[in-house]
Amino acid sequence: MVYFSELKGRPVFDADKKNIGVLTDLVFIHGGDYAEITHIVCVFEDKSVRKIRFSLVDELKGEKSRVSEKIIVHLNKPLSKITCFFIEDKDLILSEVVDKQVIDVNGAKIVRVNDILLGKVGGKFSVVAVAVGKKSFLKRIGLKSFANSTKLKEQIIAWESVEALEPRMHGLHLKVQKNKIADLHPEDIADVMEDMSHKERVLIFNTLDKQVAAETLIGAEPEVQQSVFRSIKVDRIKELLEDIQTDQAADILSLMDESEVEEILGRLRADKAKAITKILNYDPESAGAIMDTSFIMIPETQTAQQTIDLLRKIAPSSDKIYHIYVVDRQRRLVGILSIRGLLIAPPDEKVGEIMHREVIHVKTDTPKEDIAKTIARYDIFVIPVVSDDNVLRGVVTADDVLTEIMPDEWKRERFRPHRTKKNGKR
Repeated sequence: MVYFSELKGRPVFDADKKNIGVLTDLVFIHGGDYAEITHIVCVFEDKSVRKIRFSLVDELKGEKSRVSEKIIVHLNKPLSKITCFFIEDKDLILSEVVDKQVIDVNGAKIVRVNDILLGKVGGKFSVVAVAVGKKSFLKRIGLKSFANSTKLKEQIIAWESVEALEPRMHGLHLKVQKNKIADLHPEDIADVMEDMSHKERVLIFNTLDKQVAAETLIGAEPEVQQSVFRSIKVDRIKELLEDIQTDQAADILSLMDESEVEEILGRLRADKAKAITKILNYDPESAGAIMDTSFIMIPETQTAQQTIDLLRKIAPSSDKIYHIYVVDRQRRLVGILSIRGLLIAPPDEKVGEIMHREVIHVKTDTPKEDIAKTIARYDIFVIPVVSDDNVLRGVVTADDVLTEIMPDEWKRERFRPHRTKKNGKR
């Protein structure tokens, strides 16, 4: 293993042992967990800057002196037989990473790169990790002996856990590795965005899918929210709102100016705009303001088999299938049906005959604290919300209530839980 700082500025010798120049940079390509080094960049005796294929590097040999060991780059051909190339705008070079901010995806935080760790992976010389701590900084500025004598620990982040913020590199990262940021929890993304510049926030936000983008925006600090709103077009907001849950769409609009809300509502589908407006008109502290209006509702006259066929057709997400709500012709809540009860019922039996008629519920104007007490008292995860005439309007989950009544300082406190990586390691 070798650090980029140990290579930069080191002499390059060809196969004839002639000093042909100085190594100033390395060209790399993204490759998933690692980034392969494809070329070395040299400043030649005539002051020209050109790149040489890394396959022509014979070895990186250490040369010891009284003070330290320095590396010399040896090539396997004489300069006369080497084709050198000029640097292209599309080339990615390591100096674009050093001293830049990147995102530590596993730690969900922004860090500054002090140095880059290189090594052979699968026979290819590659970027293995980035060094971000004080120790790597001291070593890089020439205080290696002092850094090694201290109790400072080297802080290394594997390349697979790094997301670049520089726009040109970030774009390529997305094409090759998908987007590591999108794998984070929206609350963590919101935290990371706090430490970004306005330009970086917009860059990250535009890479998120609509659901993650919505949840990130809702969980972000007001400064981040306004920063994003300043740069995204009305059409982008419209697309975002049309494809997310109605209660989330209402949450986002509640963050915006009244004139902007009216303009966006005017561009949405009539049914979507009507549903969002209805939620916006509820008291912010009530069940109506936080309820989810997408849930599974069936008539009491439907059979068990018809209900199973319906579920197969709509293929609801796992968080929508805890309970099935049963209503009469006026859409009044008359019962609740568990998945277990549905599966063991005779196929031709009516839902009204197998449902539970006693349903714990709250009204649209029930205060959030009372909803929390009800959920805690009866140990339930989700509770239906009805109007004064018992018409089913939505559902509220325990998560919704917890988010609403949790103190703001708890929401924004940056406690980092342990994360299990995809390979099962921490």
